[in-house]
Amino acid sequence: MNYNDISYIDKLDQLLEVYEYSTKLAEAIGVSRRSLPNWRDNPDSIRPEHRLDIDVLFCKHFIIPQWDTRGQILPPILLPDEMLNNEVLFMPFLRRLSYGTIEIETDIKKADFDKVIDEDKLPKNMDRVMFQEALNTFITHKWLWQKIIERAEPLIINEEGIKTLHADFMRGAYESAGFFSDKVRVMGKLDGLQTTLPEDIPEEMNRWVYKCAGAATLKEIAKAHAYFIAIHPFGDGNGRVGRALVMAQCLNARLMPPVFDGENRAIYYASMEHAMLHGRYAPLIRLFNEASEI
Repeated sequence: MNYNDISYIDKLDQLLEVYEYSTKLAEAIGVSRRSLPNWRDNPDSIRPEHRLDIDVLFCKHFIIPQWDTRGQILPPILLPDEMLNNEVLFMPFLRRLSYGTIEIETDIKKADFDKVIDEDKLPKNMDRVMFQEALNTFITHKWLWQKIIERAEPLIINEEGIKTLHADFMRGAYESAGFFSDKVRVMGKLDGLQTTLPEDIPEEMNRWVYKCAGAATLKEIAKAHAYFIAIHPFGDGNGRVGRALVMAQCLNARLMPPVFDGENRAIYYASMEHAMLHGRYAPLIRLFNEASEI
């Protein structure tokens, strides 16, 4: 079942069967009850952020239960040999990976992202912080590819390296780039989940490095990603750093890195929440596998 192929009216109808009352469904989406009949009359009036909320709820109630099966056998998707030193093949992939990791968290348009990368110019409808974040993201992903694949130097993942990665992503966009947070953080769409207390971040990150830095299968990498996001060590940019670590671990193991973007954003949030709340990783592992397919 591809939730993107289902109309929002059909999704709302199916969700209403779960919540039984429109007031409960509206509360789950975060809107007034009156919004639901208005949306039914005019589906185009559903704002993008509410479309995402509906998609996440739909995935939680209808996709996750289907995917939450133990013992599933998912063959690894290896990095194609012909892609390794062929810029015609790997550069479009890097652009898609970079745009996707930004698209998940922002409303940046593909045309604006392309202008940043191709022309190094600030689009008219983009502020300088977003410009810097977009440029940093592509440059950092390109550096990871060059280091691990072109120079055949596996990325050594440790606490200082993770801080450096954060600084690379957030330099010029966030004043505490490269430093663990000293404040309580929330997780955006996963704001119902508790993050590690600021005073416990160094110890928890030390534990993450010990347990997860050497992850070399997609199953291990998916679990490591959920653990990292649960720690949420930085004040901003945790998702980008976490997904870059996924990329690095996959490239270290010569696996095809998964691409997360606007198309699979809702199931990404739903499967991450399922893993962190219930300790059940099958949906997340399946998503990693499907998102790795070229």
